[in-house]
Amino acid sequence: MKQCIVNTIDKDIINKLNNLGYVCNAVIPSERVSPPINAHSDVLYRKVDSNTIIASSCQRANLPLLEKAGYNVIFIDMIKPGYKTESYLNFIINEKYIIRNENIALHTDIGNRKIINVKQGYTSCSTICVTDDAYITDDENIYNTLINNNIDCLKISKGEIELPGYDYGFIGGASVKLNEKEILFFGDFKNQIDKNNVIKFLNKYKVNAIFIENKKLTDIGSA
Repeated sequence: MKQCIVNTIDKDIINKLNNLGYVCNAVIPSERVSPPINAHSDVLYRKVDSNTIIASSCQRANLPLLEKAGYNVIFIDMIKPGYKTESYLNFIINEKYIIRNENIALHTDIGNRKIINVKQGYTSCSTICVTDDAYITDDENIYNTLINNNIDCLKISKGEIELPGYDYGFIGGASVKLNEKEILFFGDFKNQIDKNNVIKFLNKYKVNAIFIENKKLTDIGSA
């Protein structure tokens, strides 16, 4: 059985995840972040390795689920509404890199990872990690920083992703990497050039794009 923790507000997205074989467990809506993103997993949870998840203390009710799945969960109390304090867990971490705004993000155990500093506090929201060495982003600074570090990156248009309560959402929050070979997009691209470029970029890394057709790309905080 495959499970995920996700914002369950959008039934089209939940139905798609269900059809792909996922049991969807709800992120607990929290007053610790701004209302439009109060159930976004990418600000309330961060998986830091194959066995460990860091989560806001407001998510304790999901502890049995996570422990049953084999995770060690570390709860923190620092998250509260506001750009600098609600993006504390909004960084990228994989086997090779930690990509973050060092003035905002939680400083985690580095190991052998290279730290790449960016200006964007909502780093994970703004970025899809295709592989450890390939990324898609709608953020100009993240794109330039990765390219300058000799990391492959595709930049797409900003402002076309829906996030009720804000002018627009972000590509990282409008998608989730299901496994090493599939990325689910929570909707479909209105901009056909962006869509074609994304498919071409993913094909280069043998990753398949899955879209929810006839639906505008929607940022629900990934999964």
